Amino acid sequence: MKKAVLLFLLFLTVSFPQNTLYKLNLYCNEYAKRNSLPSVSAGLIENNKIIWTNYTGSADLENNVPAAKNSLYRVASISKSITAVAIMQLVEQGKIKLDGDVRNYLPYISQKKWIFTVRQLLSHTSGIRAYKNDEEFNSKVNFKSVREAILYVAKDTLDYQPGTKYLYSTLAYNLLAEIIEQVSGLSFEDYLQKNIFEPTKMNSTKLDFYNKIIPNRAKGYKKNSLREFENAPIADLTIKFPGGGVLSTVEDLLKFSNGLLQNKLIKKQTLDSMLTETILLNGTKIQYGLGLGFGTDKYGRKYYGHAGGGTGFVSQFMCYPDLNLASVHLINCRDRNLINVAEEIAALYSGDNVVFPKFSLSDTLTKIATTISIDSALIFWTNIEKKKDENFLLSNTEIKDFGYDLLDLNRTKDAIRAFTKLTEADSTFPDGFIGLGEAFNRDGNKGLSLRYLKKAQKLKPNDAQVQLLILQIEPALPSGRKEQK
Repeated sequence: MKKAVLLFLLFLTVSFPQNTLYKLNLYCNEYAKRNSLPSVSAGLIENNKIIWTNYTGSADLENNVPAAKNSLYRVASISKSITAVAIMQLVEQGKIKLDGDVRNYLPYISQKKWIFTVRQLLSHTSGIRAYKNDEEFNSKVNFKSVREAILYVAKDTLDYQPGTKYLYSTLAYNLLAEIIEQVSGLSFEDYLQKNIFEPTKMNSTKLDFYNKIIPNRAKGYKKNSLREFENAPIADLTIKFPGGGVLSTVEDLLKFSNGLLQNKLIKKQTLDSMLTETILLNGTKIQYGLGLGFGTDKYGRKYYGHAGGGTGFVSQFMCYPDLNLASVHLINCRDRNLINVAEEIAALYSGDNVVFPKFSLSDTLTKIATTISIDSALIFWTNIEKKKDENFLLSNTEIKDFGYDLLDLNRTKDAIRAFTKLTEADSTFPDGFIGLGEAFNRDGNKGLSLRYLKKAQKLKPNDAQVQLLILQIEPALPSGRKEQK
């Protein structure tokens, strides 16, 4: 008996070494800490079994609620993959034709200049517009049904001839949900529950009704220019349930991923059709299929999946079919320079040499400048650069972000110093000159502003932002004076 137990323990050790568990936990814990995030939740599933999960930090800062197994995060655009799988189930049943005119299913939509298809809705090539103004953060309109959400944009003309352009459109996915309702006889919510959530035992996943009491729902956050947490804007997601309004947990998303890997939700040939490049009418190939992205990750492994970025949340699921492995991460803060944690933990588990999480240099410099002085911040930056301190993210983008933090805080002259130091350190970085131009413009020096913006234009000749800034500044200069030398 003792021998059998020892052999079993030895098998566990060999199949999943403790040091791998330790590294995975350490990575997530340090990533949350070094990037000052409320929480990072992540997990892996392999060969039909959840092998590791980690819940680090707080799902609710105000009430000191720790992130946990049952914490529900807004998964944002991962919702598109769920909706796409629902559509493809009905394609398999012969109830939907991918290349059929959408008006065959939704005849109440006004006639457009061009026909657009179900396939084009899935691949973001339908001509349906993207968000405008503050629609992404809608808090004023509560739609009572999917059809109401469609009618909100139904009279809009198409932005372009379908099939000629790729334009990522969350609003287009509302039409897919209505098609599901029309051909299945079920509400979109009920269809997902019956045909996706129940078969995969995704017992916690649901639509994110902001006005309902939903136990275990994590709160979303953002950071201000002082790099302090703020509550993310309230958003009524009835405008985009099918494309960005699902709540889920790490384990549920792992089960969804596994459902794809194991062909439990759709057939392999159906999945393969979803993972085919979209080809525009001019022959241009887009690395996006039908509700799924795909490719080769930076470690050389083939994957498919989807990222999400909503009000206060970021998310990712990645399936590695050659490894029968899937990886998920959920973060309840939308912020700059966040990396793909799901990709990193999959690589770490697979034995790759993964770079340890680093501190944000921009955040550190902003905190030093606002609590001590700009001089102290610039000295700290110089010392970090000299030592090539590998504990920090050392990039031009980090310094650019620091400069814009200062601009947002109305510390214009400090921003000029930061951007000047950046452009002196790297005269080939156009965004440094753009920042310097904007800082001088804010300071009232139009001549120097134009000078640096034109330097940026030489490095980045087709940049629309630079062109617009130049056009705005040139008329404000005295006659005959184009820039300050």
